[in-house]
Amino acid sequence: MSLSALVVKHQATIDAAVAANRDRTFHAHWPEPPSGKIYGETANEDGLKAFQAQLNTPFGEWGKGNAESEGSFVGEEVSPYGFELGITYPALSVDTLMTRASDAQTAWQALPVAERAAVLVEALERGAKRFFEIGYATMHTTGQGFVMAFQSSGPHGFDRALEAIAMGYAAQQAFASSVAWAKPMGKFSVEIEKRYRVVPKGIDLVIGCSTFPVWNSTPGIFAGLVTGNSVIVKPHPGAIYPIAIVVEELRRTLADLGLDPNICQLAVDTVEKPITMDLLQHPAVKIVDYTGGPSFGRLVEEACFTSGKVVFTEKAGVNSVIIDSMDDADRALGNLAFSLSLYAGQMCTAPQNIYIPASGVNVGDETWSVEQVAAKLKEHVDAHVLNEKSGAGTVGAIQSQATLNRIAEAKALGLPVVRDSAAVAHPGFDASRSATPLILMATTDEEDITTREWFGPISFIIPTGSFDEAVALVAKSVREHGALTTLIYSTDEKKMDLAEQAIVSAGAPVAFNFNSFVWVNQSAAFSDFHGTGANPAGNATFADWSFVTNRYNVIGVRTQK
Repeated sequence: MSLSALVVKHQATIDAAVAANRDRTFHAHWPEPPSGKIYGETANEDGLKAFQAQLNTPFGEWGKGNAESEGSFVGEEVSPYGFELGITYPALSVDTLMTRASDAQTAWQALPVAERAAVLVEALERGAKRFFEIGYATMHTTGQGFVMAFQSSGPHGFDRALEAIAMGYAAQQAFASSVAWAKPMGKFSVEIEKRYRVVPKGIDLVIGCSTFPVWNSTPGIFAGLVTGNSVIVKPHPGAIYPIAIVVEELRRTLADLGLDPNICQLAVDTVEKPITMDLLQHPAVKIVDYTGGPSFGRLVEEACFTSGKVVFTEKAGVNSVIIDSMDDADRALGNLAFSLSLYAGQMCTAPQNIYIPASGVNVGDETWSVEQVAAKLKEHVDAHVLNEKSGAGTVGAIQSQATLNRIAEAKALGLPVVRDSAAVAHPGFDASRSATPLILMATTDEEDITTREWFGPISFIIPTGSFDEAVALVAKSVREHGALTTLIYSTDEKKMDLAEQAIVSAGAPVAFNFNSFVWVNQSAAFSDFHGTGANPAGNATFADWSFVTNRYNVIGVRTQK
């Protein structure tokens, strides 16, 4: 198929995504339920077979051909459900990756943005045919339950990619590409032909994380590509397989269309022999997308600052909840309990600190004590995680042993235990690594504990002197330590206004009174801006204008007539 025909094929999809970005209404190009009625009656079975066939073998025929020149394969992924994946991937040298990316970029950036966008949508549509394999790959590298893994790395992750494509497409067409410019000068005029060229900054390095290898990487990958940059994807060594599928489908699509597949490459390494800093510090890399922990994130930011590279970071912070008053405690606390339980809190958006006025919480016509609220929250967490049918899938498995160590460290703090953490059984995976939420009681004097991010199923209930004090503590924490979410339960409009002003001014988003089938740790593509870039949790937003426009420069060419 010609590129012009591809533009026609996918223009409606791109236009709908552009409109959704503008209007911020609900939009989902790919349905989220892993249903056979939607994706085909055998789609789940076929995806599982593809996953099983890939185990203990080099990754894909495409991967083998990609590494023949250097002949090196590495891989050390272990399923949190208790077995080694045994998959190996082509390990190319930094110099080889950079040379190939530089050579591929010239032709790619010469394409009109409409053609680049159509190529990328085509790759996503092809990749969507592998959603079930991607789901199993995500489940067995991150520990997410299958339904969550399918949704986060499939429809939701691909929607984030489409969102970035649409944002970059619209930005690059926001002004005329050329104009016959004339300036009246009395009896004559000066005429100049002006052209405006969008020039990509250079190679875009996308550094992935271990818990959301697709959802957190696709925005940077596709924002980099749609703006004309070549992209090198550096996944976490423990979670390569899911994003490798996405890169493979990108490369196959490019090659099928007569384009250089090295416009997008996969860079793999091991924990013992990392290459991230070598890639990051290479002078050909001009853009860096990073998602992951704050400590390494700071190193990335510092390295980019000193070298003049553009960097987009999405790290983590301390997410807070304030419970002031509720119309329906069961609905509200059931919602919060699910947020604490989902994927065992291994999300950068998961709540950690729960502030409750010591004077109590208004629930309808009653006043509940802190202890009553804590007991009801524990009751709802138990209902979610101990459910025989859905509990294991909700909690999932623990991606890293470091998270289990962190739970043990939290238990050793000596704080009163509201709810203890324990393993949950995963049928068919007796060796799985799991933990349910640990809820501790802390005080406002223990900020040395509570203002630290405790990644995983660890949270603190913190009584405060008043609602105003809780708001002040949250705003201070946002400014000093960052946050990606805040959640407030209140039936008082004045208090809500006060909280919104204080917390938004500090740089974090606010959610009020979530009590049904939407949770604070979820972020909807085309509508929610994930991250604000306004606090220490990260400098990027998925996906605002700056997320795409900072990846290129506009350079003018003037010819006088």
